[in-house]
Amino acid sequence: MKNVTALALVLGFAALPAVAAQDAPFHHEAGLEYSANTEEFGDGLWDLNYRFYVDSVSQEKGPYALNGFLAQSSNVGASYSMIDDADLDIFSVDGTYVFDSKWFVGAAIQRYDAGAFDTDTYKLDVGYYFNDSSKVAAFYVDGSDIDSIYGLEVRSFIDLKSTTGIDLGAMWTHTDADDMFNVNADWYVTKAWSVGLGYADDGFDDNFTAKTAYWLRMNDAFSATFELSKVLDSDVDGFGAAIGVVGRF
Repeated sequence: MKNVTALALVLGFAALPAVAAQDAPFHHEAGLEYSANTEEFGDGLWDLNYRFYVDSVSQEKGPYALNGFLAQSSNVGASYSMIDDADLDIFSVDGTYVFDSKWFVGAAIQRYDAGAFDTDTYKLDVGYYFNDSSKVAAFYVDGSDIDSIYGLEVRSFIDLKSTTGIDLGAMWTHTDADDMFNVNADWYVTKAWSVGLGYADDGFDDNFTAKTAYWLRMNDAFSATFELSKVLDSDVDGFGAAIGVVGRF
């Protein structure tokens, strides 16, 4: 019943009538999202998050979903995620400092509370914005009950003349068990709508995922977000679906 009531709240915000939005810059961003598989939609993940950007973030540059990434601004954030049926709660605090040289350093702390079991993880990363829409970074993760993890990440948004652009990303992660790889490409047909394809290899299995997402600007303060995805050529039934609301001010 709790999931149904909260989901109705998200849907209620998303159904608000749209008015003219001016794409005003912002410093604060807060969001609430629910995501699940359509086969068991009541057993999904709730995510509540907030982020503060030191520099003003423009909504006129690039897709709405990438405004924070393209801002290349120092920021701090916090989030709370919950899977009620799994009795799992995740608390996270993180921050990134961007130097004038466009080098950056970041740190994050996460606490996982799963019933009688809980653990903390810590992440450090360092990277460089090598142009106005691209970065490369190295990261290290450790924790009280996990083996250390490290890896590399690269991401770049490419402007296009006929459409908004393409967001490309790749990540390599090393664990004691194996190496993992993730690659994704999201084509933003407009500032609001994207279609994409992702590939993931976790060391045991690999799969491709097709997805589409839409960012609905309702007014200067609120937007609704929607995403639908499908794992291809696998035993996974149904679709991945997410709906959320975002406030910017």
